[in-house]
Amino acid sequence: MEVQIPKKYLADSLSHIERIIPNRSSNPNLSLLFIEVKDNKIILRGSNLEIDIESSLSADIDFEKNETFAVPANVFGQIVRSLPGELVVLGFSENEMSIASGNYGTKLQLVKDIESSNISFPETYSGSIDGKIFAKLLSHVRYAAAVAEYQAIFRGIKLELKQNHTRAIATDGFRLAYYDANSSSGLEEDIVIPARSVDELIKLLSDDEAKIAVENNQLSILNGAFKVNLKLMDGTFPDYEKIIPTDFPLKISLDAESFAGSIKRVALMADKTGNNRIGIFIKEGLLQITAEGSYGRAQEELAVKQEGDEAEIALAYNANYLIDALKPIKGEVNLAFSALDRPSPSVLRSVDDPKYLAMVVPLRI
Repeated sequence: MEVQIPKKYLADSLSHIERIIPNRSSNPNLSLLFIEVKDNKIILRGSNLEIDIESSLSADIDFEKNETFAVPANVFGQIVRSLPGELVVLGFSENEMSIASGNYGTKLQLVKDIESSNISFPETYSGSIDGKIFAKLLSHVRYAAAVAEYQAIFRGIKLELKQNHTRAIATDGFRLAYYDANSSSGLEEDIVIPARSVDELIKLLSDDEAKIAVENNQLSILNGAFKVNLKLMDGTFPDYEKIIPTDFPLKISLDAESFAGSIKRVALMADKTGNNRIGIFIKEGLLQITAEGSYGRAQEELAVKQEGDEAEIALAYNANYLIDALKPIKGEVNLAFSALDRPSPSVLRSVDDPKYLAMVVPLRI
C-alpha cells in the first residue's frame, strides 16, 4: 500500500490540524491524527473536542481498499516538515507507516485499537456564506471576546445567521464589537462559538463559498478542501443591542491610523499596572491624548472634525482597548460620546464601512 503526495500540500493541511491537537491529554485518542485513504484521496482528521478538522487531498494511490490509520500527530507533523524532498511517499503495513522523501526514510508505528467514529461531518449543508466575508466577520470582532475562564459565555462569539443578513458579535463586558454582512446565510440561527476555535477557523477559511450547517450542537463548515465542526457554547448571550447608546451629545471624526499611532506613542509612558490608562480631552476641534507613569508623562494633540462645537469632554481609557477597536477601520473613524458629565460607553464606527461598530467603556477617573 503506497501513497504519493506533494510535501507542500501535506504540510499545509497538517499545520492546521496539528495546531488543534493537544500534545498531552487524558484521552489518548485526542493526540492522534487519523489518516483515511480512499478514492485517490488522503483524508486527514483531528479533534480536541471543541473543534474537529478534516482535510481532503488528492494523491496517487496504488491500492483500491479504503483504510483508516492513526499516528501520533505531533511526531508525524515534525517528520513531514523536516522532509528534504518535494514529494512524500507513504507506505502502510499492518503495524507501521513508512515515510520517504528525497534520500530520507523512516518508519512510524501505527496506533492500534482506536476509534475515529466520533469525528464525523454532515452529509448535507443547508446554508452558505462567502468564505472571505465569513473570515472578515469573525476577524473584525474576535479581539472583543473575553479571555478569563470565569467569564463563560463572554469567551464566545455570537453568530446571528439570518435569511437577509449575517452578524458576528463579541463582548467581554468592557468593550463590544459587531460586524454585519449584507448577505443571506440561508439559515435562521443564533449561536455562540468558542473564540479560540474561531482563531483556527479564520486561518482555514479561503475565498471559496463556505457551506454551513447547524445540528447536533455544533456549527459545521465545508470550505474548499476543509471540513470543520465547532462545538456550540451553552448559555445566554446578553442582549447587546440594549447597551449600545443611540444619543450622542459629542461626535468627532479623524483618521483612524493617525489616531491609533498617537495612542501607541503616548501609551508608552502609561502605567502598565493601571489598565494602561490614557487620558482623552476634547475641546474646540482639538483632541489631546495624555499618559503618565513611573517613567514620566507624554501627550500628543490631533485636529479633529467636531460635531457639538460647544461641548468638551475629559475621559480615561485602556489604551489597548482603543487600539484594538481601531484596527479593523481603514480611513476615517467616527468616535461618539454618549455622555459629557460621566464615564459612559463610547462608540467607534468606520465612516467608509458602517457595518462595523465598536463600543468601549471608559475607565473611572
